[in-house]
Amino acid sequence: MYKAVIFDLDGTLTDTLDDLMHSVNHVLEKNHFPLRKKTEIRSFVGNGLRMLMSRSLPEGTSDQLIDRMTDELTMYYKDHSLVYTRPYEGICQLLAVLRDHGIHCAVATNKNEQAAKNICQLFFGDLIETVKGDNGKRPLKPSTECIDEIIALFAVEKSEILYVGDSEPDAYTAHNAGLDSVGVLWGFRDKTVLENAGMHLFAENCQQLKNIILNCG
Repeated sequence: MYKAVIFDLDGTLTDTLDDLMHSVNHVLEKNHFPLRKKTEIRSFVGNGLRMLMSRSLPEGTSDQLIDRMTDELTMYYKDHSLVYTRPYEGICQLLAVLRDHGIHCAVATNKNEQAAKNICQLFFGDLIETVKGDNGKRPLKPSTECIDEIIALFAVEKSEILYVGDSEPDAYTAHNAGLDSVGVLWGFRDKTVLENAGMHLFAENCQQLKNIILNCG
């Protein structure tokens, strides 16, 4: 049994896709750019809001304009991040089981840190012990800086930690940190994409994920 689990947030614990899509399209429409479909936004997320905005804009958009529109997206999304966002089925129950087994749970995300904390507090309360996100200071995943902070806080060995995510940056982060990892298949990437990124263990639902956490490590 693992002693700690570090979760990604978007596409792993919570389905944030609709709020992200509406926020991006609000900024695009305001600035007279073509809107993006949900399937496009799904493929764009995972590397923070600036990369999401950059991928949503036409190719060749200047860095200066990307920065300005990222600022607009950040401000709008801060107030509209909880309109449609909900935990995936079974997540709250899974986190409660892990707490009952004394397993530490944390979130490491490329989402704005305050937005991530708001989401986790609303849906999970004290089931998530700490949230590390984009605070404008530390580098984003697949840098391991946020992971290192969590490991130091929990004071557990890397062999006792499982990283759970749904995208390529999650696979790379786990590899860079030297952690066991599981790819969830209800998120924003298909299994083939995760396999190509180096993940080898997968969970199709929360029951499978629970079994991996409690019976491995």
